[in-house]
Order: sequence, then structure tokens, then C-alpha cells
Amino acid sequence: MQPNPQPMGMGKEGLLMRLLFARILLAVLIISVISGTGLAPGHQVSAAGSMVLDSYDGPVTQNEITSFKAFIQTVEPVVWPNTGSMQSEYAQGKSGENIKAMGLMYEITGDTEILDRMIYFCDVLLSQRNDILPAPYGQRTVWTNTIAPIWPGNNTGTASADSANGDSVGHLAYCARLILQTPAIWNTTVPVTDTYGHGATYRQRANTFITEADYVVSQFLFPSLLDLSRGNKYYFSTQSPYMSGGIMPWNQQMMISYGLQNLAASHAIIGDNASLVTQYDGIVQTNLNWFFADDSAKQTYIDSKGNVAYNWGYNPTILGGEDSNHASLDVAGFYRAFLIGRYGITTAMMMPFANMYADVMMRGPNDFAGRVDGTDGTGHGAPTTYARNGNLFLAALRPDIYYTLGNVDLPNLSTTSMATFARFLWVKNQRNTSGGNDTQAPTAPTSLTATAASSSQIQLSWTASTDNVGVTGYDVYRGGILVGSSATTAYSDTGLAASTAYSYTVKAKDAAGNASAASNTASATTQAAAGGNLALGKTYSASTTWSTSYPAAYAFDGSTSTRWSASSGSLNNQWVSVDLGAATTYNEVVLKETTFQRVSSYKLQSSADGTTYTDIAGTSGTTIGASKSVSFSPVTSRYLRLYVTTATDVPTINEVEVYSTAAGDTTAPAAPTGLTATAASSSQIQLSWTASTDNVGVTGYDVYRGAAKVGSVTTTTYTDAGLTASTAYSYTVKAKDAAGNVSAASNTATATTQAAGGNLALGKTYSASTTWSASYPAANAFDGSTTTRWSASSGSLNNQWVTVDFGTATAYSQVVLKEITYQRVSSYKLQSSTDGTTFTDIAGTAGTTVGASKTINFTPVTSRYLRIYITTATDVPTINEIEAYSL
Repeated sequence: MQPNPQPMGMGKEGLLMRLLFARILLAVLIISVISGTGLAPGHQVSAAGSMVLDSYDGPVTQNEITSFKAFIQTVEPVVWPNTGSMQSEYAQGKSGENIKAMGLMYEITGDTEILDRMIYFCDVLLSQRNDILPAPYGQRTVWTNTIAPIWPGNNTGTASADSANGDSVGHLAYCARLILQTPAIWNTTVPVTDTYGHGATYRQRANTFITEADYVVSQFLFPSLLDLSRGNKYYFSTQSPYMSGGIMPWNQQMMISYGLQNLAASHAIIGDNASLVTQYDGIVQTNLNWFFADDSAKQTYIDSKGNVAYNWGYNPTILGGEDSNHASLDVAGFYRAFLIGRYGITTAMMMPFANMYADVMMRGPNDFAGRVDGTDGTGHGAPTTYARNGNLFLAALRPDIYYTLGNVDLPNLSTTSMATFARFLWVKNQRNTSGGNDTQAPTAPTSLTATAASSSQIQLSWTASTDNVGVTGYDVYRGGILVGSSATTAYSDTGLAASTAYSYTVKAKDAAGNASAASNTASATTQAAAGGNLALGKTYSASTTWSTSYPAAYAFDGSTSTRWSASSGSLNNQWVSVDLGAATTYNEVVLKETTFQRVSSYKLQSSADGTTYTDIAGTSGTTIGASKSVSFSPVTSRYLRLYVTTATDVPTINEVEVYSTAAGDTTAPAAPTGLTATAASSSQIQLSWTASTDNVGVTGYDVYRGAAKVGSVTTTTYTDAGLTASTAYSYTVKAKDAAGNVSAASNTATATTQAAGGNLALGKTYSASTTWSASYPAANAFDGSTTTRWSASSGSLNNQWVTVDFGTATAYSQVVLKEITYQRVSSYKLQSSTDGTTFTDIAGTAGTTVGASKTINFTPVTSRYLRIYITTATDVPTINEIEAYSL
């Protein structure tokens, strides 16, 4: 095992080395200017010709590989001052996408000449890092008040830096991983000149790339940019000026994970730092699970073709309508995590992305929807006549779209986009190596289990099937009747009768329509109709905890994706307890030890005071396993605990559920409060309300338009669609529980749908008092997308405005303001103008806060210009959307 070199710039000796390196690099740049080499600032080499396919069919050919190799020699990595943002250039800019393309082509071909060019790009990338590069483009103070190891997002002044730096880390680590996966070349000298002292051999180059990538993670990403305190989920730190304290969008999560997953894989190959591998993998796994295992962060539905599809938004708080540009980046990022094979992502989990694209976004020849839900917007959400290249990977999952994507993105079998060429060849190679006509069925699912989750619901889980090409999903049968499909290895069967036995089997299927034999049969009996889980929403404690990421509360939160764990080394005599709040009668406890099955003996205990506990007769046992229901004579106590007497390793419990099946629940939930209705379009109204409470637990809400029930949800929001334009609608909501008790109606909320003419502000001309940067222009406040925004300049809080020029005098009587990302406005008014210079306040439109969405109606005004004037704000104002309507 070879030790990794220390990061450049650590300690006194490192500082001297860094200063020496800076002088050497400066000399290299001067020589480059004189000689006219590609590294000289201002020197750009344009690509000649195109990369060409021989055919869409058959194996990848030597001609195709040679075409790619010739092309990459004509392309140079960008250096200062040839870009205004180094971090963007190497994130989703051409230099970054070209590195990914070369890595993918090396994985396909194993051709070291491609790897060598990738190494050259990464050498140059590392040389441009702020703490390595000489002034004036390097050695700049970052918002951390240090000369941080980052690739700046601007070219002068205080250096900006955000999540795009994750991609640069990812490139270095990806290149290192590819080297490390080829031990035969480790001790060979790299043909690329070692201009920067990164190491003569392939192994030395890999060591440098890993060390320097780790250094960026440990010195910038973890301590300054990220807040991982919420169970390792990606949030921006409050120190970060970019999205300060905010949740990280999916595409930016992909950037951070790209670096961490490749670093984890590289360290795992070397075997030099197991704890770092665990840390990196744990962070990546958490954030992948946030998407795949958490339906509050996305929607999974059956599309119009009968396939399981995903609908998601810009970040985990937005459940739909991600624009096509960011969606392509999301898909490419999830596919990278799928390909690396470290995080349990299956073909079935990826298939809903492919179904979404094939069934929803691909509407016809050269017609691709602007958003993942099949709708169109403007800007990144505008429809396209081509496929964004991150989606090319999906043709490996949906072979039926392969030729369509090839014809639209590689017309005449050629392209000048390295990313497009590499991704398409990846799919071509997959098709050839996995066989063209698939007639082989997947293996049958195994270890099917059925567990009663309530009086009307049974949870199923099973071990994944395998297939020669890939499993795309599973069909679930209740007593021989198909009742549903799942893209994962779990399914919830709902709407069942209480105290009733049901039997299930599952079959796997692939993209070619081959179906497996049936799994084993699993049976379960629904719980009695008395009520729900008594342990939800209570107070919890434990003997010990592993860390704040595994608290006692996680054993009672209703989710098997979280867990309580005892502290390190604590195997025996550990416990986790629930305080039910008052003496409560119960006679059944369901224990779930899903993640790690370690308990070897246990018992249930009750207590009146939380101090003195008594064993509950008949509840002791040995192993628990994935799920065990323990029934006993009714016990009445305030406290209940699971006492783990012995375990084979630190015990970790996913869920403890408590039920009373002896007496029925007759108490109705409290009525929902705070119901609001907001017109979202000419045919859609958005509802939201404050959650109800119940003695056992609220299971859902029924939504009424007038007196007619129009829908049911389990969340506190609902979208009523298919409405008539310019029409008023009134709504109420009722809560319900598992026993069928229904609350009184909420308050009544009324809204009028927008006029059929649509948003008058779309596709016009826009201006603003100030802007934060070119990334947050005035146009973002009028582009039809709530995932983009206008922001005033740094320090500009008050008397800021953003304006739309309709182009001609236009009548309007309603404006919708959306301040979703940051709610900072504290006073505002709407103003109109005929000349764009002299503005008049619109009567009745002044207000204080805006909030996520505010609809302002007023007497019709006719003007060419409309603006929102922000008189005061608590911080730099940032507006996601301004819509104007004529009602």
C-alpha cells in the first residue's frame, strides 16, 4: 500500500512548496504565451470536424473510437482568463462535460490514450485552483475570508464559490478511480508531461488527484459550504452567501455526490482510509435515499402508458415540474451513482426516470416537453427540438427510444458534442454487450414477506430479482389477481378489510416484457379496526444512542428508513422507550429490525412512572428480524419499552409500533384550520391547510368543492385541476382517521381561476433596479418557473424593483407574486407606467409580506409597464415569479 502525498499547502513546509509551485506555474504560463501552446491565457483551440458513428447498431467500432480520439486532441481545457466562472466551466460547462465524456469513453474502450487526455485536462484543472494558481486569478480571498481551495465563480474581487466546486472534485476523483481500477498501469510513466509536479507515474498522479480532492472536501465543502447536521442531508450552511441555510437542489446534490462517491471508491481500492470511505458513502447514500426512498421529496405515479414514472421538482421540497435542463443534470447524476454500483440503486429504481422521459416528455418527432410533468414553460423550462444529453442514458433502460434519440441528437450519425457522443456510445455498447433481442425472463423474486401495517394496509417486501439485461419492475398479485406494480422491492396494499387474511405473490419483469415465475407466497392478517399506532407523536428515550443521527425518536417515527442505534460498543442491556403521555391500554407491539438484524434476546416492559419497569408476560423472545408482531393480554401503562438483553452487534431498531386491538376508536379528528385557496392557472387552484390532530392519528383528508368530494390526500395540500377559467370556487376539507371517524369541515376558502388568456408577462422584456449577478436576472422573475429567481444586488435591501415591459398598452387586473426560495419582503406596492420612467402606485396593491404566493386583485389598469416596488426587506429581496392577468 502506497501512502498518499500530503495536500499542497499544509503546514509551513507545504506553504513554501506552494509558493515555489506558484512561481513555477507563472513561469510555465509565460513560456506558454511565448510558445503559443494551448495553456496560454487567451489561446483557444477550436475543434475541427465531428465525431462520427459507423452505425447505430452493432458493437462500438475502432473507427468510432478513433474519431473520438482525434476530436479530443483538438479541444483544450479552459484556463483563466478565458472564462468568467471557472467553477461553472468545469461543472456543466464544456471543460467539465468533456472530462466526464473522456472518462466514460475510457470505461467503454480501456484505451489509455483517452485516459491520458483526461489526465491532462485534470492536471490543468488542478492548476487553476485558487490556492494554487498565482495572482491575479489565483490567491484571491473567498467569502470564507481565506484563500480557500476552490475554483472561483467570478474573475475579480472576492472569489465566489458554491456547490459547482463538487464537480471539480468529482473530475479529479473520477480520473483517479479509473487509474486505480487499472493496476497494470500504476507504475508506468504517464505520457503527458508532468508540468505541475503531480507525479510521473499513473499511480502518483492518482494519489495527487485524490489528496487534492480530499483537501477541497475537508477545507471547503464540509466546514464552509455544507450543513450536514440534518442527518447528513445536503443543506447550505448559513455562512454560504449562496442559498444561505437553504436546501440543496437536486442537480447540485449530484455535483457534491459525484466527488464523494468517486473518492469513496478510490480510497476503497487503495484501502488507506476505511473511516473516510464510510463517511463519504454514508453521506451519498443518505441523499440518494432522500430521493428514492422518500415520497415526500418526489412523486411516483402510473403514467398514461401504464408505467411507473417519477415527477420531481428543483429541490426536495418541490414535488413536480422540474425543468428539462436541470432534469437532464439530475438524471445524469443519478445514473452515475447507479453505474458506480455502491449504493444499492437497481435498474427498477432507475426505470421510472426512463418512463417519465419516454412516456411523458417525448411528445412527438423533435418535440420534447420543457418540464418532467409534460408541460412547458420558458427559459430552462421551454420545449426543445432535441434531447438534452443527460437523458441519452435512459435509452439503455427503454430500448424503444434508442433510435429516436440517436436520430435527433446525432443526425447523419455525427456530433461535435463530446458528452452526446460518449453517452450515446455508452448506450450502444450496453445494447451490444447485453444482446439485442432479449428473451430471457428475470429470476423469481425471493423472500417475500407480508406485514400488517394497520387495519386496512399490508406492507410487502422481497429480495430483488436479477436479469441478463435489467429488471424494470415488479407486479404484485393478491390471491392471483394483479393489484399493483412497483419499481422498488416494496409495495403497500391499501384499502383492505380489518382483521382479514390476505395472500400475495410477486413477479419481476424486464424492458422486453419478459416476466419471471412467481415468488414464494406470503400471507398477513390486517389489524383490528380499533385504531392506529399509539406510539406516534409521543416522547421517547433510550439507554444510549450512537449519535444525534440515530435518536430514540427514529424508532417511533413511522418510517423504516430511519432507526435508533445504541452507542458504539453497547451490545447488551440496551433499551428504547416511549412515553405515551397518559395511562394507555395496548395489547400488540410490532417490532421492525430492518436495516441490521442483530438482536438475539429481548422482552417488552411497562411502567407507570418511567423508572420502575415490569416485564410484560409472554413478550420475551430471541431474534426479531425484519418485522415481528408480539401480541399479549391487554396492558395499561404510560411507558412502554423494548429491552434488548443481548445482541450480536450494536442493536439498531427501525420501528416500534404500539396498538390496541381490544377497543374501538370513536373519537373524530379535530377540524383542519387555516385553509387557503390560490388560483395557480386558468384551470387549477392550489389548496393548503394546517394539519388536524387526533387521539390516535390522522390518516388523511377529504377535499370538497362546494358540497361535492373531489379528492383525498394524506398531506396538507391539494391541487384541484380541470376547472373553468375566470370562475370562483369554494372549498372545505375534512380530516379522517383509521377507524373511519371524520372531522367537522374546515373553514371555507374561495378562489377565482385566472383568465383563459394566460400570464400576460411571459415572453416580454424585463428590467430591475439591481441584480445579484448574471445568474439572477430580472427575466427569471417572469419566466414561468418557480425554480428560478431575480435577486437584487448584494447589500441592496430597500427601494428595489423589477419591471415587465408588455410592449404595448395592456389591460390587467390581477398580479400573482411568488417569493418561494427566501421570504424577505416586508413592504411593497405595485406600480404602472406608460413610458417606463414615471410610475404611479396602483390603488389597493400595497402590502407587507409576500410569502410563497400572493394573489392581488384590483380595478383594471391599462399600461405598458408594470413593476413591483419593494420598499423594505429583511435581506436582499429575491422574487421567484411575477404573473399578470386580465380577469
